Amino acid sequence: MPDPYRNFKFEVEIDGFVRAGFSKVSGLSRTTEDTEYREGGENETPHKLPGQTSFSDVTLSRGVSDDEDFQNWSDTIFNVDQVDGEQGDENFRRTVVVYLKNKAGDRVIKWTILRAWPKEFSTEDLDGAGNDALIDNLVLVNEGIKRERL
Repeated sequence: MPDPYRNFKFEVEIDGFVRAGFSKVSGLSRTTEDTEYREGGENETPHKLPGQTSFSDVTLSRGVSDDEDFQNWSDTIFNVDQVDGEQGDENFRRTVVVYLKNKAGDRVIKWTILRAWPKEFSTEDLDGAGNDALIDNLVLVNEGIKRERL
């Protein structure tokens, strides 16, 4: 049986451009609701069918730097005209791809996060007594996550 892949060898691509410096990606999951129904003549237990599938928010974390991509993308949402509900050409949505790499550095699994947009942009707490890298977090709402083996 082959060894499992390590979770620290990955890269993130946003709209076709590889972005560096990510320390963590979390929330690559989906959940399908179950719907119960009873069938006449079988009263012991209800039957279950799959219902609607939802996708969790995905969080991208990376060290704070001079790169303002997270901030700029988040600003596009903050500045959307909310008065009349118009969102123009929806240029705030992007495709985000996360690649997992094997020991040799080859891409082996790909998660495609569809029609993502920033729901939250935050910087971790500043701490005068700490010495860890300062981290920005970008929480992305999305309309689907596809996983495929490469």
